[in-house]
Amino acid sequence: MENKKINITNSVIGKDLIKYFILIYWILFWLLNVVDKAIGGAHFLFVGKDRFAQVQRFFDSLGLGDPIIANIALIITVGLETFALVFFCGALYHFAKKNMDATRSWFFMGIALTLITFTYFSVGDQVFGDHFELLEHGLFWFIGLLSWIIFIRVDKIQIFDNFSVGKKQLISSTVLVIAITAVTTFSIFWHNHTSFVERTQTVEAVKVTENKYKIQFPFLAGSNAFESSIAKFKTDNPTENITYIYTAPTPLRLGQSDGLIIYIQTEKK
Repeated sequence: MENKKINITNSVIGKDLIKYFILIYWILFWLLNVVDKAIGGAHFLFVGKDRFAQVQRFFDSLGLGDPIIANIALIITVGLETFALVFFCGALYHFAKKNMDATRSWFFMGIALTLITFTYFSVGDQVFGDHFELLEHGLFWFIGLLSWIIFIRVDKIQIFDNFSVGKKQLISSTVLVIAITAVTTFSIFWHNHTSFVERTQTVEAVKVTENKYKIQFPFLAGSNAFESSIAKFKTDNPTENITYIYTAPTPLRLGQSDGLIIYIQTEKK
């Protein structure tokens, strides 16, 4: 009888851990999404995506290039993501307090906002023709729905009946997490130490033909690198006039992560 009680206790602890994992996952997910939009671009220890430029480019493809339209779309997006984050944080707080009714209500609102957000994203992906993002957001939509099903029915799912974490497993997992975190932290700081300078570093132009030059920027390069590279090119080539600057068309690029490559066409002064 005593062993049976211990197993039941371990089972409850195991199912609680699953709920904690689900809550922490969505909290981190939406927190990083909000931070990404708040920061944007490449910064020390964080490389985000310029969502404003991305959204404005999308609307511009439909003939709606007014920046206020992109601003409104981003405000709606950040609002949905922030409210989802708040409700998941509230669910975690009430779950830690063992207030299950409040936990269920807060978690339901968080999942509802998550599904609404990914539906909103998916409609936009379809309108703008971004099928890769549509696949990604569609998968997250189903992950959100699955999270809700597991969270409310975990006590009735038999595969979790004997799920528990022993002391040795907990210690081993903690050591592994600390090791992974340490390696990741070191790699981030090392990457910033060795590569972040590329954000503003001048890039040399390479001569392709008699009147054509190529400048290949690294991934982190920003507007300062572009401007300083053009200025250096003018200084290094005083007998050349720049007639126009162009880049490779999108279909010829290997992927979105590639750095910008520009070509400079010149003529003799």
